[in-house]
Amino acid sequence: MSYCVNPECQNPQNSRTAQFCLNCGSNLVLRQRYRAIQPLGRGGFGKTFLAIDEDLPSHPRCAIKQFHFYDRDPEICSKALNLFRQEAIRLDELGKHPQIPNLLGCFEQEHQIYLVQQFIDGQTLKQELESKIYDENQIWQLLQDLLPVLQFIHDRRVIHRDIKPENIIRRQSDNKLVLIDFGIAKLLTDTAILRPATLIGSQDYLAPEQMRGKVFPASDLYSLGVTCIRMMTQVPPLDMYDLDGERWWWRDFLPKGTIISDELGKILDKLLNTHLNQRYSFASQVLEDIDAALNIRNQYFISQKSPIFPTVNSEISANSCSLKNPA
Repeated sequence: MSYCVNPECQNPQNSRTAQFCLNCGSNLVLRQRYRAIQPLGRGGFGKTFLAIDEDLPSHPRCAIKQFHFYDRDPEICSKALNLFRQEAIRLDELGKHPQIPNLLGCFEQEHQIYLVQQFIDGQTLKQELESKIYDENQIWQLLQDLLPVLQFIHDRRVIHRDIKPENIIRRQSDNKLVLIDFGIAKLLTDTAILRPATLIGSQDYLAPEQMRGKVFPASDLYSLGVTCIRMMTQVPPLDMYDLDGERWWWRDFLPKGTIISDELGKILDKLLNTHLNQRYSFASQVLEDIDAALNIRNQYFISQKSPIFPTVNSEISANSCSLKNPA
């Protein structure tokens, strides 16, 4: 099947070999190469489609993101358009990392703007939430998978600004977590730090300083911490937050019988600290504390001749909760 990406098309489904939409006449093969076959989702600034690349013999799958904004305010539309174009810049800069999608193309056609990027086959963490709750070992693994990715983008002066379960995909081929949706990522410059940033992101996961229009690498780390407690509880984040006391009560929402070690609890509490100067500043600091915590616990269990807690270097498989040191 071919799928028409014209936002005004009333009947977008077409035959697999059609070149033009039978309903609206739009070209079904973008840039004479990319054929959309089904919609994948819609965000604030665009729609995403699953597509095939007809220029290559194997017809590999890819993802097409189309800029489409509904607000009639020209100033807001212009800002949204700039953010969408920034996604192409960010992906081109960052897509060399194996846990960030590669950018394949960026172009305009028939008054629409498109990004084409690597398709990541797998479920988002939000989809995983529908069927399971993470235990402690899975949270250790989540942190070890994603913190090196955040370190990579922060070292290149980029802040994602929208870390949440919807924007993390578990790649089916290797079980690795992939960070997606850099459409609102902001290039971190000295002037950007000093000038209030546009408030964009998912409120449930935003750091307090981000609510005030400022972002730092620590803001992404805060959002990662919120993602962790969401995965352990299945509870909407703001339901676990005490506005009066300005603190998280996530332990009260853990499933009955769940035990979280002091080591993990301290790391999560520091990630979730509402005071910027008391939170982790960089992903490397969190990774150091994780290595130290796991090594201490592993040495304890070895001394007890009961190594039930996984080591940092042990292998992970689909049927195991053990940990693997990130590449």
